[in-house]
Amino acid sequence: MNRSFSKFVARLDKIRLRQVLEKRALKRHVSLRELYEGPDLAPSIVAARRDVYTWLLGEGKGLREIARLFDRAPSGVSKLTQKNSVRKKARRRRAS
Repeated sequence: MNRSFSKFVARLDKIRLRQVLEKRALKRHVSLRELYEGPDLAPSIVAARRDVYTWLLGEGKGLREIARLFDRAPSGVSKLTQKNSVRKKARRRRAS
């Protein structure tokens, strides 16, 4: 997958979401670049992604659409948007 921050910003500008997502990311002390490119291990980046993905779902965007926008796998987007109890149940099923 060829990832490009400038293309990401252009896509956000095209659908008029850049300012909104930038504000939501900055509330979590994360830049738009970190939101897009940052490592998955940083708690602040994960929290910001979860917040943005959940907000986009609430705005009517689908998982695949969000994944395509952020150049991520749909399963990664799904994992961050599931409720905690759903993830715990899935872990318990795998463990048993």
